[in-house]
Amino acid sequence: MAKKLTIAALIALFALPAFAEDAGGYKSGEQPPAKQDSGYKGTEDTTSAPIKLVKTMREGAWVTLEGYIIKQKGDNHYQLRDQTQDLIDVVIPQKAFDGKTYDATDQVRMNGRVRQDGERRWVDVEQVEKP
Repeated sequence: MAKKLTIAALIALFALPAFAEDAGGYKSGEQPPAKQDSGYKGTEDTTSAPIKLVKTMREGAWVTLEGYIIKQKGDNHYQLRDQTQDLIDVVIPQKAFDGKTYDATDQVRMNGRVRQDGERRWVDVEQVEKP
């Protein structure tokens, strides 16, 4: 008799969650919102930082820049000008161009990390594309 009561009590204990109300968690089948206001967004949704701000950022900060590559200063070294006419040096490896060619009339968007050596700052670019 005691075994039967113990087994019945255990069955009742483990069966209780099955009768619980649906109070939260993930519900599949709902449509996502049409507009995303926060959280991670791809590069196509990010806003670019002005060069003036980039020059004050910490070493290693990830940035998105938009502007025009106006001059090649070396093999992988270029100069970028934004809409405010500020300039910054950028280092763009050939693989970042992904086989595409840009000239000084093409506006580009680039993603990379801020680098610093004393007072000199530049951006090591990892991706270049048209906005």
